[in-house]
Amino acid sequence: MKKLALALVCLVSVAFFASCTPQTVEGDPTIQVLTEEGYVQNGDVVNVNTDFDFGFVMASSAITGKELTSLIIKVDDEEPDTLPIFGNEYTYRGTLRYEFTRDEIVGESMITAVVIDAAGKIATANITLSINNPAQPLVPTEFTWNRHGGNDATGLDEFGLEWNSNAKEIYAVITPKEGALLYRFDPSVWATTTTDVEKAALFSEGITTTQFKEISCTAVDKDYDFVIGTAYNGEFHLIHVTHSHVFTFKGTDVTITGEAK
Repeated sequence: MKKLALALVCLVSVAFFASCTPQTVEGDPTIQVLTEEGYVQNGDVVNVNTDFDFGFVMASSAITGKELTSLIIKVDDEEPDTLPIFGNEYTYRGTLRYEFTRDEIVGESMITAVVIDAAGKIATANITLSINNPAQPLVPTEFTWNRHGGNDATGLDEFGLEWNSNAKEIYAVITPKEGALLYRFDPSVWATTTTDVEKAALFSEGITTTQFKEISCTAVDKDYDFVIGTAYNGEFHLIHVTHSHVFTFKGTDVTITGEAK
């Protein structure tokens, strides 16, 4: 299982005196995972990009009665967060979020808490979590590209595309912008690609091209079933071209429509 690379977005602690009766071993303080409803437990699965709550309950040794003095919270290889505490009983509550690039299961993570008392005695508790990156559904959105006469076309920038010329056969010549990649796909992938995981897999095996030149600039109205895609600014765009409309003045005004996801 791939090891998690995480970003610690938020770590918040709230302390208060709590009632608990932990077991004591050789004068050490005690610490346990907080078991209140809504707080993660050892072995739980959490999703990336979703806040979750965790906590620990600690108490002084029943033998020595030494007060608690500090608590260290550490998440995997991140820098530990150390905070002073006081009293003989203490509850720590935190909120955490994991962020990760696309992978359905991205690994495991361990949250470690170490409590120290006035005698320098320590106790440790861990929460081991499985980190899940669930597939997200793709929601198609409509697009409109338009080129009026000899002007540069509008509506293509977000996809990393340009349409600045028409070929002699009077077809729109659509090319990738600098830094973008243009792909051509079989039309069937539009219906079968329904999640971001499927889209990433599709592009990983895709074949790039230098231009898309299939849309007539002379037919008044024409339907199409072309699927292209772009990789631009760290995002993949799957584009279904379905229609074009042309009207003439001294030149031609061409509108291309479809959906993207």
